[in-house]
Amino acid sequence: MERWIVFFEKKCIVCHSCEVACQLQNLAFPGDQLRWVNAWATGKFHKASQRRISTACFHCDDPSCMSACPVGALRRRADGVVEHVIEKCMGCKYCLQACPFGVPKFSPNQRVIRKCSFCIQRIDNGKEPGCASKCPTGALTYQPKGALAQDLKAYGKPERLHMVYALENEPENYKLPVPVPGNVVKRFQALKWLAGLIPGGFLLFWLWRKEEASGGKNE
Repeated sequence: MERWIVFFEKKCIVCHSCEVACQLQNLAFPGDQLRWVNAWATGKFHKASQRRISTACFHCDDPSCMSACPVGALRRRADGVVEHVIEKCMGCKYCLQACPFGVPKFSPNQRVIRKCSFCIQRIDNGKEPGCASKCPTGALTYQPKGALAQDLKAYGKPERLHMVYALENEPENYKLPVPVPGNVVKRFQALKWLAGLIPGGFLLFWLWRKEEASGGKNE
């Protein structure tokens, strides 16, 4: 069974309870933030409104971070959770550079990368993730079984992200990339391989020309 966390903007009161719960459940040092709440005021005077979002790892269906990690410290589970195995992490920051959402953060305290791991220490024991369990309004809702509701309109749902966002405005207004990016590492891997062949091709051509020239002199 796949698992999901849904953020409902209209229910969020920007209380930051999810941030605190996330820090405590994951033993994160002060400053090593794994979930963050942002809010923006829009409009003027009596027509003013507020946009708000609680952001963490998107738990992508095909994660760029996992493709970029050279030591297997990131792995995608069958339930859709992209787990970070902190014991394997060497803090190389490749995942940080690869993530199109800018989610992984380097911890100067632990010298490793930190990111949301969906509170696997809780969900594997039948509990809710820390953020959802402490949200007083249900703005963060944990759905542990099956697919999302058919009528739910949320950023990332068609792309099978496992942290999705039911927003009141367009995703661009929350600094979310549109369209939802896929695996950027795999997308450019073939180009990188081709680019790597170019210097080798020039070297082989130079050696061939050199050999041809020396052969002519010997004759």
